Amino acid sequence: MKNALNLLEDWTRALPSYLRPSRRTPYQYYGTGESAHWPVQSNFNVAAALAVLGTHADYHPIDGGLDSNLLVKTALSLFRYGLSTHVGGPHTCTDGKQWGHSWISVLGLERMRHGLESLAPHLTAQDRARLKEVLLSEADWILDHHPVIAGIEAKDNRPESNIWNGCHLIRSAMEYPDAPRRDAYLEKATSFFLNGISVPADASSSTIYRGKPLATWHVGPNFTENYGLNHHHYLNIGYMVICLSNIAMLHFAMKERGTPLPDEVYHHVEDLWKVVKSFTFADGRLHRIGGDTRARYCYCQDYAYPVWLFASDHFKDDTTSFESGWLKILATEMAANGDGSFLSKRLAAVRASNWFYFARLESDRALALSQAAYWGPKAERKKTNPIAVPDAWEDGFHGAVAHRSRSRLASWVWKGAEGPALICVPPDRSDLVEWQKSLLGEFCTAGHLCPQPGRAVVQTFPGGFAACGQLYWKETLPMGEGEGTDILVDHQVAAVALPDGRSMIVLQRAKTMKDCILTEVKSLGLKIPNDLWNGDRRHYRGSNKDYEAAGIPADWQRVSIDSPALTVDETLTLTQGYGPTGFHIFRPPERRIAILRATPPRLGTLYADEVCLRCEIGSQFYPEDSRLIDDGFALTLAHEPKGLELRQVDPFSPEVRAVRCTDERGSYLFVANFGAKTTTRLPSEFFDCQILTSGSKPTIEGKYLSMEMEEFQTALFRI
Repeated sequence: MKNALNLLEDWTRALPSYLRPSRRTPYQYYGTGESAHWPVQSNFNVAAALAVLGTHADYHPIDGGLDSNLLVKTALSLFRYGLSTHVGGPHTCTDGKQWGHSWISVLGLERMRHGLESLAPHLTAQDRARLKEVLLSEADWILDHHPVIAGIEAKDNRPESNIWNGCHLIRSAMEYPDAPRRDAYLEKATSFFLNGISVPADASSSTIYRGKPLATWHVGPNFTENYGLNHHHYLNIGYMVICLSNIAMLHFAMKERGTPLPDEVYHHVEDLWKVVKSFTFADGRLHRIGGDTRARYCYCQDYAYPVWLFASDHFKDDTTSFESGWLKILATEMAANGDGSFLSKRLAAVRASNWFYFARLESDRALALSQAAYWGPKAERKKTNPIAVPDAWEDGFHGAVAHRSRSRLASWVWKGAEGPALICVPPDRSDLVEWQKSLLGEFCTAGHLCPQPGRAVVQTFPGGFAACGQLYWKETLPMGEGEGTDILVDHQVAAVALPDGRSMIVLQRAKTMKDCILTEVKSLGLKIPNDLWNGDRRHYRGSNKDYEAAGIPADWQRVSIDSPALTVDETLTLTQGYGPTGFHIFRPPERRIAILRATPPRLGTLYADEVCLRCEIGSQFYPEDSRLIDDGFALTLAHEPKGLELRQVDPFSPEVRAVRCTDERGSYLFVANFGAKTTTRLPSEFFDCQILTSGSKPTIEGKYLSMEMEEFQTALFRI
């Protein structure tokens, strides 16, 4: 298997097409070279990667690659481009501006510091003087102009920037002990770190840091008490990783210098690592239960690598499967590209539309691999403290709950990246995961129809959870002059992760709120990634039909499979309970798992098949109060759930839906109230059942089991 160094060696074949001679400086730059923070970071990322590669004892140029001397020379040129175009420097970037003195301007410098260690023998006295000038200039700006802000709400949520600015201040103090404001750097760094991974309980903590209790340092919580992170307005597992990654970089840098770090640097770091580890598949893929608004398996995913090395070195945890699995995934993608680049095939739409964005994503991967090559051999691998992964996790702020068993990962996140996110997958099949409007159904217009979560109620019980909520699909880009941004669809969803450890039941209902034209109406909507990592092939099997979905089709496809159950890759099975008869596999001719943006072009980063019950494709007029969805189904993580039966039960209430699920392991009754408070009645066959959820208890009234249900309340019974 190729290691990080091998992958960087392959990447040197593609690198020359990203390098440009600067017209404004004597140096080269990578990508687009502007003063905006992405190009600045990208330029430093690549400088560091080339520095590590060019000075590594095991580097051997491949055919079409670059020799060590040229790599070092290029790294120096990129580094000097960055220093010379900083505020106060002699040159400007490609846009005629200089960079620096912002909340994010030190990030590129922070991430490249291992590269500077590699370049150290090649730096001139002028390089070192200019570097010190830039670093202390940024430190002074942070000290004077960058307040410490923290809060769970997105407008004040600053965990990652607090951490990387704290890292920069503490580095500046330790690397330049003669700096006039050294003590002030350390004081503010403490505030940044203690308000990085901060939680509500910190407000009352008496733990002492630099002579003062934590409560005195506390500005606000960036994380909820259970370490949920509301970054970019959703439960963001990826930015939990970014927070840890900058601490990892500082940890290794100071370890190499033999300089111990103060306790505040590691404030709540182990607690957060436990959560991140619980949402990481064995092959290293992040299980982003809240979804992702950006390119799939890039940026945040890349910076998980230094976090794994840190967890191994600092906590003595075992991260080897994460590292080896992720390297295998990267090697698979690079081989599919065939040109030495990391992402050119899967992110072709991004590359064709926005060089600024694509160059940045390539550079992040190069940098993370260089950190793996540089720090990997130095990280301790004692594995003396394997950190256990909890079976259950919940976060009320996001309406989030997750449950893990040996055979199932199930989660419900109401405040997700693109509306609610539901997941039910095997723990060993990261290739089957996609969070974008999966298991929810989906509605589309010619404009931009966005799901906006309303109220949701979540309950947990031993072995699973139940939840129900309401969302509204709102048109945010109407075409007509004066046309309103109206809610077009009212949608309710309920789900239960059964305590059998392998199944989830989902019930849905939706109707139009006004006359409208919809271009797509799909219920169920299970997204099955079907891209290069699974060989661009998925196998679907119904009771009387097999279908193999191969590659991205040239035109729109809708394949119907008239069957009460549908199995995917002999791994998971969907069983219909009520609603439309049979399944449809919808296959668009494009990668639709895309970077979230309101306007064209669609920058797709992953292809997925869509398994639906109702599947209406093409513009159709729907009058107000049209019933779009009213169905229920089960998803079982088994290739052949013997004897599984899912049937609807009449609850004698128009707002309530109920289904009975039965297989060889037992039977359950799931009830969900999609409307206002009501009383539901269930047949006498359920008199002896055991209720597993909280809420009002059922009572026997004549021939029926009667139960009051609050709005969006669910009830699960074991029969």
